[in-house]
Amino acid sequence: MHKIIHLDEIDSTSAWARKNLANLNDFEVVSADIQTSGHGQFERRWYSSSANGGNIYISIVLKPENIEHLNELTRYASFKTAQTLEQYGLEPKFKYPNDVLINGRKISGILAESVFTGNDFKGVIVGIGINLNLDENEVKNIDIPATSVYIETGLNVDKNEFLNKLLDNFKNDWEDFLLNGNKGEMIC
Repeated sequence: MHKIIHLDEIDSTSAWARKNLANLNDFEVVSADIQTSGHGQFERRWYSSSANGGNIYISIVLKPENIEHLNELTRYASFKTAQTLEQYGLEPKFKYPNDVLINGRKISGILAESVFTGNDFKGVIVGIGINLNLDENEVKNIDIPATSVYIETGLNVDKNEFLNKLLDNFKNDWEDFLLNGNKGEMIC
């Protein structure tokens, strides 16, 4: 079972996780229906909607003792996101360093941020946004070519079911990743 803190609306799940990091445990997940200030790389705004069943806006809090391979964490999270999308019949591709694409259009973005106090590692927050149920009108609000599971498959996706599959996939190889980093099959 996954420990998920659900928020209806928040500025950013990653900002909330960062503010509350001392009180969060390893593998706790902060999830929101709407993010008013969600962002990706270079502070690019992440469009947020809860229409049609919602989308994934989460931050996974990780507090590993071995941080040797954390520079590869974004690729690991991208691979695990892609694995989950494959369970819905999609064929994801990667756009380095942190995007997952379907048919050349962005479906997911990942942002990993390490938190230090001085030289002391406190944790890493992995923000993941996935367009599950956006329709063709909503993706027009995104400033780059984008898509969703709904657009690609015609299926309205149960957000909680998808999230649990994603977290299961993420945890499946986590210990191996911490020891060995990304293996050939995880290189994006």
